Amino acid sequence: MEQSTMKISLNTLGEKTNFDYMDGDVLVINGLKSIPIKGSLQMDIIIILICIEGKLIVDINGKTHEVEVNDMLVCPPNIFVDNYMISPNFNAKILALSYDALPRMLHIDKDIWNIILQLVEHPIFHLDAPSLKLMNSYYDLFSVKLNHSFSNYKKETMHALFQASFYDVCSIVKSQMSEKIIQDKSNLKQADVLVKRFLNLLADNKGRERTVLFYADRLCITPKYLSTVCKMSTGKTALEWIHQYTKEAIVQQLKYTNKSIKEIAEELDFPNISFFGKFVKTQLGISPKEYRKRL
Repeated sequence: MEQSTMKISLNTLGEKTNFDYMDGDVLVINGLKSIPIKGSLQMDIIIILICIEGKLIVDINGKTHEVEVNDMLVCPPNIFVDNYMISPNFNAKILALSYDALPRMLHIDKDIWNIILQLVEHPIFHLDAPSLKLMNSYYDLFSVKLNHSFSNYKKETMHALFQASFYDVCSIVKSQMSEKIIQDKSNLKQADVLVKRFLNLLADNKGRERTVLFYADRLCITPKYLSTVCKMSTGKTALEWIHQYTKEAIVQQLKYTNKSIKEIAEELDFPNISFFGKFVKTQLGISPKEYRKRL
């Protein structure tokens, strides 16, 4: 009988572990000594794991990887994890972010998307003494915040700490990845190359172009093929990515500028305020005016 694959969301991981903090977007575990989930898994989250004791052996998309002391494993969304084994003395620190929260919490430009896509082939990075000290400092800050008697702005502080830690992880990854990519560039699949180019175009257009046809034409492929390769590589269709980028651009404008709703609609090339309002209500569940009011 074919083994079923369990999709791992942040809530699923939270239900199976004794986490230190979880709010639906972010999860923190300051000491994971066992893997409570068995079988084949598909990630719907980003996981950053730092091994502090023992060893982890795991298959990621069919390729076996070993994670040893002071190694950092970064698993991007939509990968498949299987055949994982840990040593009896295994202990690790975990940060996890839900896939849906990724573009909402972080400013994801083309550089970071390139890093995330490359993580499928190169998920393990050895931390030198300064990098290890930096990452341990973030976990210490998480612990201090969680043990602090005042709870005001707890979620906002945890998200800010996670944002800072994620960007430092990207910096560590980028510094080590350049050599790996040069060594392994020939193995980059055509589908991944197309998705990288598509996400780069999305970042460049900043939510102004909202049809799959626009991007497919510039990539010289059909809209159907673009959506297919996006779904295969990232778990989301091209249109879902387009809407996600546009939604993020709108949220940034509503949150951090004093521009009127009409000005934002015009800047993002919506045909009129009514169309803009309908798009925002579909994506955010409320009107742009109500969203600003709740802020």
